[in-house]
Amino acid sequence: NNKTALQTGALENREDAKRFVDIMLKQSQRLNRLVEDLMTISKIELGEVVLRFEDVFLPEAAENVISLLDAKAAAKTVRIQNRLPGALPPIRADRDRLSQVLVNVLDNAVKFTPDGGTVTLDAEEKADGVLLTIRDTGIGIPREEIQRLGERFYRVDKARSRELGGTGLGLSIVKHLMMAHGGKMEVDSQLGRGTKVSLFFPR
Repeated sequence: NNKTALQTGALENREDAKRFVDIMLKQSQRLNRLVEDLMTISKIELGEVVLRFEDVFLPEAAENVISLLDAKAAAKTVRIQNRLPGALPPIRADRDRLSQVLVNVLDNAVKFTPDGGTVTLDAEEKADGVLLTIRDTGIGIPREEIQRLGERFYRVDKARSRELGGTGLGLSIVKHLMMAHGGKMEVDSQLGRGTKVSLFFPR
């Protein structure tokens, strides 16, 4: 255990000390993310999250979020393609919460897509709203586990998710926020062949 190692002289070894400090920093950052995610879900459920609806141009909102993840994707040589049609009608959404939805879904897609893969955003106008799809060429999800996505703390690959810094609450937040928008989230995937997340925004 880190405390015991430090107490028994690891501080005298600069490399060991640095390694232990790095571990503790990562753990504290993960705990902070966990607390923030839990607070977000709790506030949504208690009706404390007030959505400020406005007309939002989805291609522009997506591009803004993609720019936040560009460096992370580039480090893995994962290409993010924004194929949202420019003629797409605006959706009624809370701009900040929409960004939170897109960040969570896209971050997951990049995180679980191997080097050299692709994440593609597309959308189409439906009679009753707009359907946004985010597809990746990632590791995929076993079919029997798809229905459990969106449950709190449920992770398909627990060890890998923890290693990559996940809290197990990302898709649960997306699910709750989509419901708050009057929409829904659906996931379709095949193991080893990628995942498609569909986000429906009603008119």
